[in-house]
Amino acid sequence: MNKFIVSTKYGSIIGYVKNNKVFQIDLSNSIEEEYHDSYTADFYFKIKEYIKGNDVLNEIPYEIFFKNDFEKKVLLALKNVRFGNVVSYKGLAILAGYPNAARAVGTIMAKNRIPLIFPCHRVIKSNGEVGKYGGGESLKKFLLEIEGVVIKGDKVISCNKL
Repeated sequence: MNKFIVSTKYGSIIGYVKNNKVFQIDLSNSIEEEYHDSYTADFYFKIKEYIKGNDVLNEIPYEIFFKNDFEKKVLLALKNVRFGNVVSYKGLAILAGYPNAARAVGTIMAKNRIPLIFPCHRVIKSNGEVGKYGGGESLKKFLLEIEGVVIKGDKVISCNKL
């Protein structure tokens, strides 16, 4: 297992790579020293390119084992929420085929093992508030803003909302 670290002004993105695929990403509130080795360099530079505002997350190979069908359907529906778009928890539940499961969708977002690859930062509250995020609300706002989403205070005021 190899890792890479990409730091932003709001925290760090720590990726773990095995068999040439990302299998876990941790988000840290602390700003850690950037790191990559020859094995993780492609992943590191792809995340750096994303941080510059480029839509490249779908180019990163990943490996995930879904706990159950519900998690699989929700996370695969989340993959369809494109760069610069947001969706509410309820909206994602509907996209996944479970219109009454907004709270359960929230639980899956909180336990997402590969944030960014499965872009849970694009999931917001129905009232337009950004909401919580494993890497902190400041990092979530930063990620949305680099995708062109306009945020004022804690609310999304302009984007391609699904």
